[in-house]
Amino acid sequence: MVKCTTLFVHREKILDLLKRTQQDFWDFKVIETTSAKKRECLQPLENLKKVFHVYIALYLTALTSFVLFPIVSKGEELLIYECYRPPWLPYHVLLVLEQVVGTMCTLFTMLPVDFLFMSLITLTLVQYKMLNMELKQLFDTEAKTHHKELLERKIGRCVEHHAYLYDYIKRINDTFSPSLFVFHVIVILSMCMEMYRASTQSDLSVCLRPMLYTSFGLFQFIICYCAYSQALINEANDVCVNIYLSGWQASLGSAKSVMMIIAMAQKEVKIKAGGIANIDLKTGLDTLKTMISYCMFLRTMAHDST
Repeated sequence: MVKCTTLFVHREKILDLLKRTQQDFWDFKVIETTSAKKRECLQPLENLKKVFHVYIALYLTALTSFVLFPIVSKGEELLIYECYRPPWLPYHVLLVLEQVVGTMCTLFTMLPVDFLFMSLITLTLVQYKMLNMELKQLFDTEAKTHHKELLERKIGRCVEHHAYLYDYIKRINDTFSPSLFVFHVIVILSMCMEMYRASTQSDLSVCLRPMLYTSFGLFQFIICYCAYSQALINEANDVCVNIYLSGWQASLGSAKSVMMIIAMAQKEVKIKAGGIANIDLKTGLDTLKTMISYCMFLRTMAHDST
């Protein structure tokens, strides 16, 4: 529901982000590069396709297990979700209704938002890779040909695009930050309870569902959100290094523009959750650590109470 609300409430911001990727993002006509470097820049998009395939496979596995578990259970009328069951409503009708509602809610809310976030982050990552590539080769080519006007024009374009990418990431935070915070809290609480349920069951068929739910939830948060945000942060941090090592000393007249890029690159790029927590690999690992700690705490409390 949180992700569905994001799609509805921030639909104008999401459309604006998509339009900006089409209108203002660089393509390879802007920079001069080899086919090998072009493939290197586009590699994150190829990796994104593979992650999509793994995501869909895990989603279908979890969905199938949730659907089949009540059907194959013997002698028990189990439901996918615990809810009130009217006495006049047949069991199989309610089971099918839960299956349809659950599938539609995840298929049209969870998957689109996750894929949208990963796509926007990856496209921004590719833009930073192109910017870094342009900065690396900027002075190697133009300083030798002494085309000072062309050099200044390219540096100005890099400065503008660098500032634009900062603004674009700010827009991503404004759009997804509230839902990321709620999602982070839900992941910690729900995954903790599912890990506790799985650890207290001796029957494999009973603990299979919480194990699948926990695995898919961790993959969704750590891989789809934390890992992709971390890759973007790392690439953005390379701007300062690449411009400083670009050989700008061969054209001292461009030192002012180079210093401007270096100064701008000092600002940290962060993907925020509610303006409080950062979404990166450190947060993902801290979340996993917190879940395990709470799970062990619950096991200790349950053991002491018995």
